[in-house]
Amino acid sequence: MHKWLKRACAAVIGGLLLLWPEATFDGHRTFAESRAAKDNLHLLAQTVCGEARGEPYEGKVAVAAVILNRTLDNRFPDSVAGVVYQTHAFESVSNGEIYKNTTEECFKAARAALAGWDPSNGALYFFAPAKTNNSFIWSRQQVRTIGKHIFAK
Repeated sequence: MHKWLKRACAAVIGGLLLLWPEATFDGHRTFAESRAAKDNLHLLAQTVCGEARGEPYEGKVAVAAVILNRTLDNRFPDSVAGVVYQTHAFESVSNGEIYKNTTEECFKAARAALAGWDPSNGALYFFAPAKTNNSFIWSRQQVRTIGKHIFAK
């Protein structure tokens, strides 16, 4: 069990039981508020497919985890939709990839992240080094590489 779990909440979405922590130890924001909406799963899966299509499964889960990590950080919006649709936050929203063919693997990855798996090691950012020379993203502390993405704090 993760160190930030205080107690668990559950929901049934699409016939699957999802578990997520209800509150952080510091009490600033509850996971239930930031993760519980039914549409989070679908939007999260769409974004995973748009951002990590062709990446390994663990990389897909890590992308979903980054989105969820942002909902818990005061520098970002506190909802999945707020994070995903934040201006210029995700290339797949800008180029429309988010709306193309959401696969079952992307749903599975979104469910895994909602259940608490974070292979990004708490990252708030990810990027494909071959596709960017943005100085801000390169200045972030890199914590993990999965597939073609670097995950950073």
